[in-house]
Amino acid sequence: MPSNVQEVYRVQVLKLNEKERLKLAALIINDISNKPETNGEAKSAGGIREMFGSWSSGNSRSSDNEQIDADLAKAYADTHDDE
Repeated sequence: MPSNVQEVYRVQVLKLNEKERLKLAALIINDISNKPETNGEAKSAGGIREMFGSWSSGNSRSSDNEQIDADLAKAYADTHDDE
């Protein structure tokens, strides 16, 4: 039986395919984000966003999928010849 986290990861987790590892990561993140306490310290109200961070561009349309698609299309079409 593995004796530490690194050994568990090497012996058991690395053998899983990518999809299974992603499911495992999601389970762990969900478990951590739903706990009222972490390491004996009270969990703040930020939840999972605080764990990974968040960012505001200041653009009210930054989460608009159509705008995102248009921005991506523009970026992909740019040949970058001017660089």
